[in-house]
Amino acid sequence: MCPRSAGQVYFDQARRILAELRETEAQLANEPQGQLRVAAPMSFGLRRLAPLVTRFARTHPRLQVQLQLDDRIVDIVEQSFDLALRIGYPRDSSLVAKSLLPISRHICASPDYLAMRGTPREPKDLLHHNCLHYNNLSLREEWTLGGRKGPETIEVRGSFCSNNGDVLCEAACQGLGIVMLPEFIVEDALADGRLQRILDGFEPPAFTLYALYPSRQFVPVKIRLFLEFLRETLAVRTAGV
Repeated sequence: MCPRSAGQVYFDQARRILAELRETEAQLANEPQGQLRVAAPMSFGLRRLAPLVTRFARTHPRLQVQLQLDDRIVDIVEQSFDLALRIGYPRDSSLVAKSLLPISRHICASPDYLAMRGTPREPKDLLHHNCLHYNNLSLREEWTLGGRKGPETIEVRGSFCSNNGDVLCEAACQGLGIVMLPEFIVEDALADGRLQRILDGFEPPAFTLYALYPSRQFVPVKIRLFLEFLRETLAVRTAGV
């Protein structure tokens, strides 16, 4: 690889200094500017994040907000994201991880499916049911459930799997089988009766929503304000206000 020219080095340093000056001005004014690039999972982004990000963008018109939804794990440093939201404990220890919200999960099935196949009363009963799961590599998956005797892991099997929770929810609503999904995906179907919760007392452990961003000497004001906004608005949404 050819070494960079003196002009290119000068240009890169000048651009970095200019960006730092703009960020310092934004910190002093407590008003974000520039671009905020956020990556988030598809279903959560559509069901929870989209209206909140829109409100944040309207509140800070000097900021250009870009929201990218993808269920794949993105490299936020390589792809120049300021922030990523992920559900479940993050594996990348090089990033700063801030917990934002617990996300409950429910085991559900349609009334038609339960009338035809029966209602499971304890975790081991799932071995005799068609369990739909989030997995695009195999038609079997391990589900860990709580209970009076502690966590219990069951290897479930089913005729259908997907890498998208909304697809699984729709399949369950049509009577195809049993699902274990986050509350934000199944809440509407539970409310209107298309799905019903089963195995009460054996609820799966909750997930956690994390915000991840690169480690820096100081957190840019656009990230700090966005995190504060998410904590406040997500807490209100969870409380049902």
